[in-house]
Amino acid sequence: MENTLSERANSAYMVHLERTLRQLHDRVKEQEAALEKLRASTASIDLQPSEDPATYLLQLRALKTAYESLTPQDPILPSPDSPLPALLALRNTGKCIIESKESISETTARAHDIQKKLEKEQTYLKDAKLIQSGLEARISLLQHEIKERTQKSPGQVAKEMTRKIGKRQSYYEEQTAKLVKVFNGFIDEHLAAMLAAEELGGPIVGGMMDVDESVLEAGFSAQGKARKSKASLSDDRRQRRIDEIWGHRPSDDGKSGEPWNEQQAAGAEMRDLTEQLLNSLVEAGGGPGAYVELDRESAAARFLVRAKVAQFHPKDARKLRLIDFGGDLDD
Repeated sequence: MENTLSERANSAYMVHLERTLRQLHDRVKEQEAALEKLRASTASIDLQPSEDPATYLLQLRALKTAYESLTPQDPILPSPDSPLPALLALRNTGKCIIESKESISETTARAHDIQKKLEKEQTYLKDAKLIQSGLEARISLLQHEIKERTQKSPGQVAKEMTRKIGKRQSYYEEQTAKLVKVFNGFIDEHLAAMLAAEELGGPIVGGMMDVDESVLEAGFSAQGKARKSKASLSDDRRQRRIDEIWGHRPSDDGKSGEPWNEQQAAGAEMRDLTEQLLNSLVEAGGGPGAYVELDRESAAARFLVRAKVAQFHPKDARKLRLIDFGGDLDD
């Protein structure tokens, strides 16, 4: 029932719309016919102002008469039941909606950009406040120190500075000893076994987390996979392999005559390499330090390079040095 009523209403609306269109077309044709009739019954008027004053006056009078004859006439408006006003209103409303949506999109984009700029400026302001706070604290401390020094003799100031320097040196030595202990523990417990595995043809450091002595003894295949240990190597063959890769056990550990395994050898090599690099840095007195000559391109050296701690010489992979974190990497 509702569908039938809706169809009838739509049909009536379409009929009404077609009738209105026909009326508009008829009205246009009537106006065109009247215009043609008017053109045929009157003499043409020059559209350009005449230079002759009398003719120019006639032109003005003709225009005045035409305007006065058209002004009193009622404008052509659609009938009260015509759908034309609703269609015009609908068109204008749709145009306003489209323009409003475009304006909303542009305003949203501008608001987003302004929000990003505001967040950036707030970050800058926060950093500036932190810098200001740090500078004020530093200035206050310096003023306090200057005030104290002016109230003490040079000898007292020198003794206090010596005591502070000695205390600071003791603190740094203590912290250095702790760091060395932690570093050696990390090498012995975690890093040395993985370095030995990479040196024996296995995966790079981090590729195999659980590396025990049996895996190192069995070795790795050409594809870098751990071999299954069917028969253990003899102690002589294993020691000979260790000596060929890492060399003999150093004499400074007090056990130079005793055999050592792959993990111990890789750990000793890592400690020796880092010690050489640090000594080179200390001797340089600033900057990245001199390059250290390597006997070979070891897994320890490659690990330091991958960790962005050291870098090879651009033209010689057997030279290594620590990265100057305050400078730029070599090309």
